[in-house]
Amino acid sequence: MKKILLTIIFITISSKLLACSCGIVPLMDRIPMSDFIATAKILKISPDKENSNLHDIQIEIIDLYKGQQTSNLKIYSALNSSCAFYTPENSEWLIFASKNKNGNLSFGYCSGAKQIDRKFNSEKYPYAEKNYKKSIELKLQVLEYLKKSELQTSNEFGLRTSFSNGCLKEFKGYEVKTDRFALYELTVESDLSISEVKVLKEFDNENLKNDLLNCVKESVKIYTRKKETDISNKTKIIIGLYYYASERGNESFIGQFDL
Repeated sequence: MKKILLTIIFITISSKLLACSCGIVPLMDRIPMSDFIATAKILKISPDKENSNLHDIQIEIIDLYKGQQTSNLKIYSALNSSCAFYTPENSEWLIFASKNKNGNLSFGYCSGAKQIDRKFNSEKYPYAEKNYKKSIELKLQVLEYLKKSELQTSNEFGLRTSFSNGCLKEFKGYEVKTDRFALYELTVESDLSISEVKVLKEFDNENLKNDLLNCVKESVKIYTRKKETDISNKTKIIIGLYYYASERGNESFIGQFDL
């Protein structure tokens, strides 16, 4: 487990960019935050004529998961800062973009974008590329499922979730053969209590289903980024749980983050 976590940390934050800190945002929180989600090939990149912190890119969309078809985006490149970000021409990316104050779709270092065809030094980091690809595949599995199922994700109050009693730690050593994720829709009352949990997608292990559902019902707590104690009206959000197979002597486990 320790080796897996160290590899994930290396992938998420390179040693050159430790001064630029991005919070870990679960996929099911990032999707509602984004106005545009797609896999795309970067065709051309050029400096923005009006803002030195931006670059203009031309893209060819491979798969569109959210938003409208487009061939132009902006990246917050910030090349002279610790949050420098660049998308090389002819590389392929999973992009999460949002409209900036000028209405332009843009993304940057902390937007959740991942280079699909990224390569690693296999001698220095023997497990990095394999784990990185698994992380990309997991995100794409979820996005494909949402698209095919026509499930709409929203989070109008920017709600966050946590598991209060550690029940997820009990789900070790199970085997899941197909998709590595499960989805649950939570009905959240104005006082941030959960009045209903609806299963949208389960793992294919019968021994997991009921116990995991009970874990969600009994343990999930809702909070807001500003630590408010209520919201103006009832709402619904979708959360995901993710399966990690046993590897290199470590037991399989289920977690909240799509690492």
